[in-house]
Formats: sequence, structure tokens, C-alpha cells
Amino acid sequence: MIRGIANQDTNISDLSLTFSHEKLTKLSKKYLFNGSEVSSTDFIGRLNVVLFEAKDLNIVMGGPAERRKFLDIHISQQDHSYLKALQRFNKVLISRNKVLKEIKFNRSSKIELEFWTEKIIEDGLIIYKERELRLNQIRDQARVIFSTLIKSKEELDIEFKPSFSDFNSNLIDKDALFKIYNDISSREISAGATLVGPHRDDFKIFVNRKEASEFCSRGQIRTIILSMKLGEANVLNNNTNQSPVLALDDVLSELDQGRRDTIMEYISDYEQVLLTVPDSKLINHRHNSYIVNDGNIIVK
Repeated sequence: MIRGIANQDTNISDLSLTFSHEKLTKLSKKYLFNGSEVSSTDFIGRLNVVLFEAKDLNIVMGGPAERRKFLDIHISQQDHSYLKALQRFNKVLISRNKVLKEIKFNRSSKIELEFWTEKIIEDGLIIYKERELRLNQIRDQARVIFSTLIKSKEELDIEFKPSFSDFNSNLIDKDALFKIYNDISSREISAGATLVGPHRDDFKIFVNRKEASEFCSRGQIRTIILSMKLGEANVLNNNTNQSPVLALDDVLSELDQGRRDTIMEYISDYEQVLLTVPDSKLINHRHNSYIVNDGNIIVK
């Protein structure tokens, strides 16, 4: 069992996650909040955490799925209706793709396709609008933080790239989306897959109008991701009136000492920060420090 006691704004929450094996093969999970079992959906957002880890560099360097995952986790922590729309969309997407393949082999009709198209548009619009709104909030925060951390004239920018950006996304509504799907229906039937929708959304990250994935060093990319994560924390705080826990795993590696000092000074203003480093020399000791060795925790 993983259990934690969270104290936020004088409210104490008892959060537990229990793992068990069924028939030695299937892993099951049970979620408890204040001693009562809740669904995984209701468990999300009980304690908001913003995590930085090495694989988060893939938000810049990886594919669109990494960037969608970053956005979806951020939005789901503060909006359960978004999470439910995303879950519904993923189920409908499977059904719609199945119908497209069946039409290709004359085992289904376009009337059935229209039914699933209406369903995919309904939740797709919710997801699209929330992603655009929340990403712009993170962008506005991250740009200021990046300038503070980088201490230069370099400018960070983030642009949302919905899958239907070629169709003038500023005018997108249910009718416009339905027309888009009708116009590309023959292509979708031929491909046996849904070609437009949130499952193909992306966003691009630029520094001085150059794409970060192509022109930035790993040190710069670390600073970009940290700026986005700290921006995410600020947005969560503003939207929920609760300061999230910052969990920063090895965030100081590959940075020069000046930038490390700037980051340490900046994050000291946050309410709760968990920071791990492979070498204690990377930080000063004004903060509570612990050494983890072979599963044992030693107060330094």
C-alpha cells in the first residue's frame, strides 16, 4: 500500500493506493480517500502534484503523444468533466474506427458512421477548447518564468496545433466539424481510421521563433520544461486556490552553477517542494536535507 497524509489550507486528507494481484497475473488497484473507496477518476485532483523528471524532456524532444499527455494530466487534475470527456472520446474513437474499417469492406453503412461522428464531435469540442485555454494559461506563465531563469533576451513561445488547424480553427463549432468529417469521409474509410480529432492534436515550442526540439541544447530544454512545469503549478494554484506540491527529480543536472542558484532561489517561494539531486554539492543546505541509501532515509 502507498499512503500519504496531505495537509493543504488546514484541510487534512488521507490518501491511499492499494495494489493486489489476482491469480498471480492481474494487478488490481484500490483508491481510498479519507478511508472510503473512490473511483480512480474521483481520486485524481485530491492532491495536486506537479512532477519534473528526466523523461519530461520528451515533451520537447518526443512525439505529439507526450505533449498531449502533459496537457491531459494538467487539465484532469482540476476538471473532472474534462477527464470524463476524454475517457468517453477514447471509447468512441475505437468504435468509430471499427465502423470505418467495416464500411471499407461493405459490412457497415455511412448512417452508422454519422452516429459515431456526432459522438466524437461532442466530446472532441470539449477537449479542444480546454486544451487551447489551459495551454495558453501555461504559456503565459512559462514565458515569464523562462525569462527569469534564463536571464537573457531569449523568448519562449508555445503554440497550440489542433489536428484541424488547416480548416481555420478559429471558426470551429459542431457544424464546422461535421462538415470537416463529411469532406474527408472517403479518406477516412480508405485509411480505416479517424484522421481528425483530439487524438492528433499537438503543440509546438519555440525559442526566439526557432523550434526548440531542433535548435536548443539539453540544458536549454531542461530550462524550458522546468519553466512549463512551474507555469503549470502557478496555473493550478490560480484555478483551484490550492498550491500544488512540486516534485522535482534531478532538475539541476546539466545546468551551470548560476542557473542552479537562480532556480533554487525561484522555487524557494513555493509552499512545498521535493527536490532530488544525485550529488548534495549541487545545492546549498539552507533547506531540510535527507540522504536516501538502499531504501533508508537519513536526516542530514
